[in-house]
This record gives sequence, structure tokens and C-alpha cells, in this order.
Amino acid sequence: MPPLEAWKKVLVDSTFLATTHGQRSCVDCHGGDASADSMGAAHTGMDADPSEYCVDCHISEGANFEDSQHAQLDGYRNLIAQRAGVEKMTAGMEEMFEANCNKCHVTCGQCHISRPRSVGSGFLAGHEIQRRPSMVLNCTACHGSRIGSEYRGENVGIPPDSHYLQGMQCVACHGADEMHGHGSQGDTRYEVEMAPTCEDCHDTSLDAANTYHQSHGDKVQCQVCHSTTYKNCYNCHVGEGLEQPSEMDFKIGRNPLKSDERPYDFVVLRHIPIAPDSYRDYVPGPLVDFASVPTWKYATPHNIQRTTPQTADCTSSCHGNADLFLTAADLERLPAEEVEANQGVIVKDIP
Repeated sequence: MPPLEAWKKVLVDSTFLATTHGQRSCVDCHGGDASADSMGAAHTGMDADPSEYCVDCHISEGANFEDSQHAQLDGYRNLIAQRAGVEKMTAGMEEMFEANCNKCHVTCGQCHISRPRSVGSGFLAGHEIQRRPSMVLNCTACHGSRIGSEYRGENVGIPPDSHYLQGMQCVACHGADEMHGHGSQGDTRYEVEMAPTCEDCHDTSLDAANTYHQSHGDKVQCQVCHSTTYKNCYNCHVGEGLEQPSEMDFKIGRNPLKSDERPYDFVVLRHIPIAPDSYRDYVPGPLVDFASVPTWKYATPHNIQRTTPQTADCTSSCHGNADLFLTAADLERLPAEEVEANQGVIVKDIP
């Protein structure tokens, strides 16, 4: 993430004043006192991020945003409550969420005017509204340590995603309708109605000519063959961060999110950094229902390749290669709660 000098964070460029949005006065959106003769007085009552006004003009884009994943992060809320064995987050959990997790919540302005709060904010281009968010300054400012690094090939020895090499930005797959929300949320980000699929671009009618596609069909997620090694994190504690370094690995496991949209038997799994006492500073004692959700989660790594190590041949590269699959042996170093949580996703008989 390139640094931004302090003055560039707040300087309104003169070109902004000539735009449609620049025709409004500062106080129309931000409040404050335009007649004041000191900075302190002028900023009294000011709203630095008045994104709630965007919907006044951008009706279709803003209609569902308040209920979108980017605005609410309800998937996180649901899983925190589930692991804690409660129907709804407690006051202590809400305090934790607001102080830590919710800093990743975004507004219209944090995609179209400034960098996100999580990386220190600051104008993208002198307050000019950017129709398309910047992949570097917006998207991977938040989605950086895994998605951004994978996509751009920043992990040592792992090439960039083939789509990145074609010059594709995040918005090539993740369109405005998906980002702005559709009025309802699922328990995970994969339940967003407009979420992209490989088949959106790759014609499945050609599968008949591809022996591998034909034989695997809906049994295997695309990423099982076309992804490669990705980052996995362990043992994070809210307010303190990771207590051990991330690890590069690739694991195929059973599908924990099986549905009509995701019918696969085998998918790639990524270990998330949750631990039985991750919320210890806010929630006394261990999470009583920790094992109700796997810690090896359904994943879609952004490091897609046409040819990968597991496609080098049909046998030793994948079939019969226990090292590629999540097995009971991989759980031995984890706490007992994690061993229990992941029984449904480990592979007991290597195909």
C-alpha cells in the first residue's frame, strides 16, 4: 500500500469544483459552519463521511447497500454468535465487534472518494468521485493479505493469477450489483446472489471436449485443479493479532457449503485464524459451541492457473496423493475443539 502524505489526504483539488458533485457546497454534505473564522469552529458538527446522502441521487445503487455484506458484515456476526452458543451477539461481543471487526465496514465514500479507514483514509484523487474503485487503493487495501497477495503473485514462488496477467481488475468479476447489495444477506459471503462464478465467462458447453472437465463434472470445484498454494492463518486473538505466523499450504477437503450452487464433493479449504479463546478479552471463557463450525473453510483462492502441480498427471499429482488432502493427520497439532470442528471436512479415503 503506497503511503499518502498528510496534506494529500485532505486537499480538495480545484478540478473537483468543476464536477457535478463539486457544485454542492461543503456544508451541504458535511455540515459544519462555513461562516466560522477558525478551523475548530468551522468543523463543529462536521461529518467526515456523509455517505448517507449518496442515496438521495444514486437511488438504485444505494437502495440495498445498508443491508449489504460490505456495510453490515452479518456473516461474521452470525458465526461469532453460533460459536458462542447464543442466538444473538451479547453486549460484550458487540463492544468487541465495534472496536475491532467493524473497522472493515465500508461506506460509499471509502470506495469512491477515499481510501478505507482501515488503512488510514485519505482522498484518492483530491475528492473527485471515482466511478470505479481502485484495485490497489480500495479493494486490496482491505482484501490484501490473502486475496491481493495471491492475485498479484506476491507470495514467494507462486505466480500471479492468470486473470491478473491479462490485466483484469477486481471489478471485471465483482460487479456493481454484487458490491452494492441485493437486499438480503446469507450466513456467508458465498450466498450473495450476484457473486461471480467461473461459468460466467468459461463456456461449459466446451466441457464435452475436455476429458478432465467431463469426468469431474460437478464433483470437483474448479479451484481444486486450477488453484495453487495459498496462505492459511492460525490462532488470532481480537485486539492482539496472530500469535503464530501464517503458512502457505494447499488442502482439498469435503465441501462444508454444499448447495445447488455449490454441489461439489471436493473443494479447496483455507484455515482461518479463529481459536477457542479468540475473544478472551471480551467474552469470558472458551467459546462453548466452537466445534459447530469448521475452521478449515470453503475457499476460492485468487491464484488461478491453467496448469498447476496437481494437474501434471492423473495419478501421483492428485489421485492417491494424501499430501494434497486434508486428513486427520493434519489436525493432530490443533486443539481438541478444532479436531472436533473439522471432522466433517476431512478426507478419510483418498480418491
